Amino acid sequence: MSVVTGGSEAAAAAAGGGGGNRVFFQSPRGGGSSGSTSREDSVSAAAAVVQVQQRRHQQGKVTVKYDRKELRKRLVLEEWIVEQLGQLYGCEEEEMPEVEIDIDDLLDAANEEERALKLQETLVDCYKPTEEFIKELLTRIRGMRKLSPPQKKSI
Repeated sequence: MSVVTGGSEAAAAAAGGGGGNRVFFQSPRGGGSSGSTSREDSVSAAAAVVQVQQRRHQQGKVTVKYDRKELRKRLVLEEWIVEQLGQLYGCEEEEMPEVEIDIDDLLDAANEEERALKLQETLVDCYKPTEEFIKELLTRIRGMRKLSPPQKKSI
């Protein structure tokens, strides 16, 4: 059973006078006259359209919060890092020891020397020379920006 509130004059007259808002009960779908069913269908269709528009609007907000170009650069860099670590450790990604290179952490470092030290500490157990990898990585992150988590707007 659905509840409809309204103050139409016809509904007020049918209820026996009184001009204020009244609550009317309608039978569930399929149990009423064809007029009320088509009205419910049109109300449901309108609600669905509004819901789809709201969903599209929300999706639009999400894509605006991040710079796609910056995300793409970050993804390409991360793929390059995985490939290079595979070569340094001489194994596939699944077999690689736990090595975590946090790009945002590197970007937080005060200067190139501090970034290089962080990378050397991370790669301390690598048996191959890491100087070229570190130099190339520092070159690639130059000019990148730190990604901040998305801001949630209160509604």
